[in-house]
Amino acid sequence: MYHTSELVDALAAVRPELVGQVTAIALDRAGPDTDAAVADCRRQHPALRVVVPTAAPGPADATTDDLRDAAACARLIARQLRPGGLLVQDVQLAALPFVPADRWWESIYLAATVRGLYADRPPQVRFLSNKRGYAATFGRDLADAGFDPRDVMDKAALDTAVAPTLARFVDTAFPMALWVALAGDRRVCRAQAHDAERRELSSRLDLLLWADAGGWELGGRLVQRDATARGLALRAGHEAASWLALVTDRLDRGEGLPVVAVGERVGPPGVERAEATNLAARHVHTLRSRLRDPGAIVTAHHAYRLRDDLDVGLCRPVT
Repeated sequence: MYHTSELVDALAAVRPELVGQVTAIALDRAGPDTDAAVADCRRQHPALRVVVPTAAPGPADATTDDLRDAAACARLIARQLRPGGLLVQDVQLAALPFVPADRWWESIYLAATVRGLYADRPPQVRFLSNKRGYAATFGRDLADAGFDPRDVMDKAALDTAVAPTLARFVDTAFPMALWVALAGDRRVCRAQAHDAERRELSSRLDLLLWADAGGWELGGRLVQRDATARGLALRAGHEAASWLALVTDRLDRGEGLPVVAVGERVGPPGVERAEATNLAARHVHTLRSRLRDPGAIVTAHHAYRLRDDLDVGLCRPVT
């Protein structure tokens, strides 16, 4: 865990916003040193998610049974790892009871087992080691497990090579920024530019506004979708602008979109206030017709806003 904490320190120095995308799994044997290392890591990096096997786990923890054998440990790691993500593993996992101390390199097969648990978008794997001459010491074992010795990163180069490599991986594999507003929780993370990612997010959120090279798409559990199960394609214009404004207002905890301002935006230049109100009502009626529950857009204090209990997301390329 001490070396893991050093790696997180290096990543925080290069790209601090990425620490919140990382889960550290402590596989060390329980004891004062491990407890101190975990506590220090959590104190230094409160955005980091740390999973520690305990006798009485909480929702984010694991049990000591998860370390009883390679299969159980692989399942523990896979539960914390996103499809298409990156597993960074220390080669010498001597703390694992099922890895013989004199055959420490066999821990590389743990990563191979984790990768094999994914039918869709398997994770990439990189190893950390302070051993010199990887090809000579365990290169054949790496190849037998389906890895390249060049996948091994030197622990002595955390700042200069390892952390920048991890940052480049995130930028390449997760080029989308995702803003999510859940009940009492708002977060920003990275997402893949992948149909499977979009479908999964749409199944988990009430509304998802997705933007890519193909344009804007409105998805989510509340959207009236066609037989292809894709979201609603939005042509650039007033409707796309209104959905973006509504979702952004929800993410920013705003006070809604003023009715008159909506009418003035969709109406002709110089439109009168009364006509602007009518135009806004007709425009929002169209927006509500896209949803299974028209009441998801409410009118309060002369403004339109998304209902507070909705889980909402906005996903677009990182700029």
